[in-house]
Amino acid sequence: MASKKNPPANPPAAKASGKPAASSTPAKKPGTAASKAPGSKAPEVALPQVPPVQQLVQRLPVAPGLGHAADLPEVKAPSLENLAIRVPVGDDLTETDLLERFHELARATADVRPRAEGEALAMGDDVQLDILGYANGRLIPLSTRLGYWMELAPQLMLPGFSEVIAEANVGDSVEVALILPDDYPAEQLRGMPARFLVDVRAAREVRMPDTESDAFLQKLGRGATHEEVMGSIVEEMEGEMADLLWVDARNMVLDELVARSGVTVPKALVDEEIRRRWLQLEGETLAQKFFSLEEQQEALDGWLHHPGIRDDVERRLKIALVLRAIAQRDKLQLTPPVALELLKESSEPFGITEAQLRESMLDPAAAAQMNDVAWHLLAVEHVMTQAKVTFEGAEAGMSQG
Repeated sequence: MASKKNPPANPPAAKASGKPAASSTPAKKPGTAASKAPGSKAPEVALPQVPPVQQLVQRLPVAPGLGHAADLPEVKAPSLENLAIRVPVGDDLTETDLLERFHELARATADVRPRAEGEALAMGDDVQLDILGYANGRLIPLSTRLGYWMELAPQLMLPGFSEVIAEANVGDSVEVALILPDDYPAEQLRGMPARFLVDVRAAREVRMPDTESDAFLQKLGRGATHEEVMGSIVEEMEGEMADLLWVDARNMVLDELVARSGVTVPKALVDEEIRRRWLQLEGETLAQKFFSLEEQQEALDGWLHHPGIRDDVERRLKIALVLRAIAQRDKLQLTPPVALELLKESSEPFGITEAQLRESMLDPAAAAQMNDVAWHLLAVEHVMTQAKVTFEGAEAGMSQG
């Protein structure tokens, strides 16, 4: 892969180590760039690929251990009395939701073949990409990806992205210019021109099965007819939506406790946590790609001034401080067996095995993160036993408390 210190023989229209050039013609030369995460749901805030164990820390509202931080605010543990939450009705399943899940299941049964270096790509392939995204001449926060696998299919939030990539070959570098849509998740970037620098590292041809055949239904193992298959999908997704309502409930309880505590977080503490997250998720990658110190600082500044990132980090810190105060007041105890059980239950959705959890405990940094997660889960479990949760439109049996 090219970089500032290892350029390709024929330089592309933009460098992976700096700002993109003004050219609007997609570059298709071997070995150079990397660009932003082209997810169709919320690409601007999608997380780079990380080890599964770290996903727990990133996905849950968990802040790192705060013992090292100076000048922590004094937090009085809020009362858990009369903690009543009413969760709004969730969105209904749509036909599009069901068809997308059916496509995912069918694709999982497809035959795949690795494409050779230099071989042409096609829509529908699995592609492994290095990606960097720019808007307003700056890196888009949370956009850096290395080794990112995705289906080469239209991206709602990045119109035309996949179509340009599909014209490349394995090993090419491509520059994609597009206009971010009016419903782009990051409001400040809506309607803005953006450029994505992409290295195509690998690809797999995906031969989709005949979804009308009996052989496909048998291989899928979800019923003998399409009606039975779709019925199983509906049941599965309704269960997932019910689980998400409980996630909403927990978040509402935590936000209520933060409001009761009146906790405020110093700006310096928020900045410190943003720097830590930036270094873990993006900073190390930019250093590997030989971004200058000035360019790295510019990328960090984008994170520090990103309203969505600041709001998320501040909320995580407030929750961490409040839960820590509650744990101390109520004298919660976290034993290794309890910690492992809590982590096992919460890691299943991420595909993390017990063996991976145990292995992570051998690494001091990962073990510290897992300890933070376990304390978070223990404290949340404690406060949820004190909360009365009801769901709009649900039967009484779905209430807790």
